[in-house]
Amino acid sequence: MTETENLIKDLSKTHPGLKKKIAHYDEQFDYAFAIMNLRKALGLTQQQLADKIGVPQPTIARWETGHGNITINNLQKIANAAHKKLVISFK
Repeated sequence: MTETENLIKDLSKTHPGLKKKIAHYDEQFDYAFAIMNLRKALGLTQQQLADKIGVPQPTIARWETGHGNITINNLQKIANAAHKKLVISFK
């Protein structure tokens, strides 16, 4: 186990909801990185992507830092702007 994993294991003994919160933020950051990587691959600034999908630039910034809850509707708008198909799966 890594040092971080050991720390989480130890802290989880006194904070029972910790693992669940960490899992939630891991997912948020997965979405954030996916949005940011797609935007950069398209060569767009946050403002340009915001303009394409009709949201303010700070909204894009929040999504890319994992601090905003993005809807499926907005994910679909991003996919459309990128000429991509949005694919959702359960693992």
